[in-house]
Amino acid sequence: MTWPHPPPPHAEIQSFAGAEKDGRIVGEIAFQLDRRILAYVFPGVTRLYGFTVSNIPEKIKQTSIKSLDGSVDEKKLRELTHRYLTLTARLEKLGYSREVHPVFSEFLINTYGILKQRPDLRANPLHSSPAALRKLVIDIVPPKFLGDSLLLLNCLCELSKEDSKPLFAW
Repeated sequence: MTWPHPPPPHAEIQSFAGAEKDGRIVGEIAFQLDRRILAYVFPGVTRLYGFTVSNIPEKIKQTSIKSLDGSVDEKKLRELTHRYLTLTARLEKLGYSREVHPVFSEFLINTYGILKQRPDLRANPLHSSPAALRKLVIDIVPPKFLGDSLLLLNCLCELSKEDSKPLFAW
C-alpha cells in the first residue's frame, strides 16, 4: 500500500492563505455592518477615525458640542440620538443587542481581520451573495460564535437592502 505524497510546502501556504482570506471575510462582515451603522448615525461625517459602534453615545455628545463657545447644540444632539435609537430599534427586531453586538463585532474584526483590498465582484461574486457568505460563515466560525456571527450578517443584509448599496460598500 502506498501513501500519497505529502503536498508541496507552497500548497500548504496557499491553503492557509485561502483560509486566512476567507476568515477575513468574517471580519469584513462585522466591519461593514459597523461602518453602515456609523454612517447612518453620523451622516456627512467622512472621517470616522476613533468612532466605534460601542462609543456612539459618547461620540454623539462630542459631535454636538459647538466649537465656538463649547455649548451643546441641542437640535443636533436630538437628531443624532434619534437616528441612533431608530436604527438600533430596527436592528433589535433582528436580534441585535446594543450591549452585546458592538463588542462582538470588534472581537470578530480583531480575530479575523478585514479584507486588504476591495473585492472584485465580477471575479468573485461571493461577496455579493448573502447565501454564499452565510455558508462561508458557517464553515469558518466556531459553533459558540456562529449564532451571533450570522445575526451580524443578517443585519448587514437588511441594511444593504434598505440603502440599496452592495453588502460590501467601499
